[in-house]
Amino acid sequence: MNPTPRKFCRIAAFIIVSCTVLWSCQTLSRPKENTGSSPNPDEPVSPPADSANKPFSDSVERSGAFAEPDPVSFETSAEFEELKQELFESLVSSDYLTQRMYYQDPEASGLIPCYPSFWDLSEMGWYSYSQIIKSLKLQLDAMDPTMLNRNQRFFYDLLNQYADRELAWEGMEHFQLLHYLSPDRGLMVQVPQKLNALPLQSRQDVEDYLILLSDLPRLFKDLTGLCREAAREQLTFTDQWIQDASDSCAPYSLTPEHNSLVTSFSLRLNQLTDLTPEEKAAYEARNLEAVTKYVIPAYQKLSQEIRTLPIRSLKYEGLCGQKNGRSYYHFLINRCSGTSYTDVWLLMSAITEQLEQNTNALNELLTQLGGESPSAQVLWQSSKEPIETLSFLEEETARHFPVLEEMPCPLQIAVIPAIAQDSWNLPGLDAWPLDKSVSSRTLFLNQHTADDKAQLYSALSFAGFPGRHYRETYLRTNPDGTLLSLLSFPGWEKGWDLYGRSYAVSFENGLTPPERQLARLSLSSFMAVHALIDIQVNYYGWNLEDVTLFLSQQYGLQEDSVAHRLYRSALYAPGESVTEYIGYLEIRQIKSLAADHLNETFDEMAFHRFFLDLGPAPFSLIRRRLSGWLTLQSLDKLQSAGKIRKQKNPMWCK
Repeated sequence: MNPTPRKFCRIAAFIIVSCTVLWSCQTLSRPKENTGSSPNPDEPVSPPADSANKPFSDSVERSGAFAEPDPVSFETSAEFEELKQELFESLVSSDYLTQRMYYQDPEASGLIPCYPSFWDLSEMGWYSYSQIIKSLKLQLDAMDPTMLNRNQRFFYDLLNQYADRELAWEGMEHFQLLHYLSPDRGLMVQVPQKLNALPLQSRQDVEDYLILLSDLPRLFKDLTGLCREAAREQLTFTDQWIQDASDSCAPYSLTPEHNSLVTSFSLRLNQLTDLTPEEKAAYEARNLEAVTKYVIPAYQKLSQEIRTLPIRSLKYEGLCGQKNGRSYYHFLINRCSGTSYTDVWLLMSAITEQLEQNTNALNELLTQLGGESPSAQVLWQSSKEPIETLSFLEEETARHFPVLEEMPCPLQIAVIPAIAQDSWNLPGLDAWPLDKSVSSRTLFLNQHTADDKAQLYSALSFAGFPGRHYRETYLRTNPDGTLLSLLSFPGWEKGWDLYGRSYAVSFENGLTPPERQLARLSLSSFMAVHALIDIQVNYYGWNLEDVTLFLSQQYGLQEDSVAHRLYRSALYAPGESVTEYIGYLEIRQIKSLAADHLNETFDEMAFHRFFLDLGPAPFSLIRRRLSGWLTLQSLDKLQSAGKIRKQKNPMWCK
């Protein structure tokens, strides 16, 4: 059965606007939501998962009531805190790149420094990671959760879900090679981006960077060897996949004069302000030698090796065309999104329902506006220079979101020259080590985004305020924030960034209220369409012709280039658009539940604080924790009204 959403009408113009803005912004995406108490109502919210809609994972029960088990102990368990610390040290030191993103001097923090090298793709690397997870599971099973306090019990359930999620990899590890060899998201693209994300804050950092470059041939040799072995037995690569993957190596196979890794290295050396001109020139010469000796030959050989991989035709190009591909896609959505929906069908139904509600609201707006749709440039005509726009977003964020008394790391903006853009993930942020006090953090943009007012506002709200930088800054106030980020819950993280980007549209930015709602609805609709195509391609077997026909019939969109880009994204980054949109939708649904329960007493700022204080987590656990928060909120209102006597530290809220 191949379900297709019902026909939507009168939003083609907005979809085209969204496609133009979103695709030119690359990773940008966006929108917000409608609750009766929200100061900036957005599109309507589809109903949350009901009692019949249990989550993917069977490890923890949850339903519409979101009942939370009551712990017995009110004391902090030292044993559990030790377990968390051991897990953190194991994960943060699993490889050099991870350790270096969190610590400038790991040895000073009591960690054993990792030797500068890329990831271990060997069977031993998989085994080492699985042993960490199995050890964690055994320790959790040996603990009595009733001896943990309330916050520890939440984290205990979170770790249990994390362990179950990671152990489910067994038997499906070979699918990871599809991600490693993805033309859009594979190691060919990730390596330069990871290199540019590494901080160069000392001379030792530069030395380590140059050592990393020498390890690139080993990484790519391991990659092609694993892919060739898997292609013989388990994976199928199509002719188009092989062609695109090989072509993705081209930007880094160029001569040194045109290689972005040469230009970007010189730019980043400027971070070391104490370098003499002679030292800088010497480092640049060594980098040029390393790129010439290691990087360019490694990419050229990888491109050639990719073309020798076995090629077979597939009935379906998406994941469902691979052996056990549907099961893997099911697992992938569960692992990445942390959604509370039971299966792919229910997930798709929720997205479809939200899209229909958006369409109805769009049609009403179009009627009010006489069918006129302002262009993206008109929508953001009030935007000014990048730094002024960023300051505006930060000020508005402080009005609607909990903000630290003093932002520990203010943002500055840097524009990357076109010649160096291939090796950057833009818009992006530089690393922010835990043990390094920095005066500012840099948000990187390309020149086109900096010059385009529509894209600039989108990029700064997505990567800056109230999106990624704000989220990461707030997470640092959480004692477990670093461990949570290492555990990785992309649905929570990407969902928040999309929620924040959408919310920024509702700021007092010069748009009229109908224009703001118009922008949010059109962006939300495009992201929903993107997620639906992801599901249809990878779970139900749509091909490019199906995607083109769908966009044409449902939206009157005749541009083949848009259909091709959406189809390519679904093939080469399966689950990413679903993870982002369902994370956003879960946040909106949880917020809607809170607003409906509290009615006029709903405090949006308090809700944002509740959600951010929990940190990255599966949405099923967040929904369970919501019940206790709603009780506290109701109790506070009754106490404020003098209807009950205030209690100090009630036993059930510890």
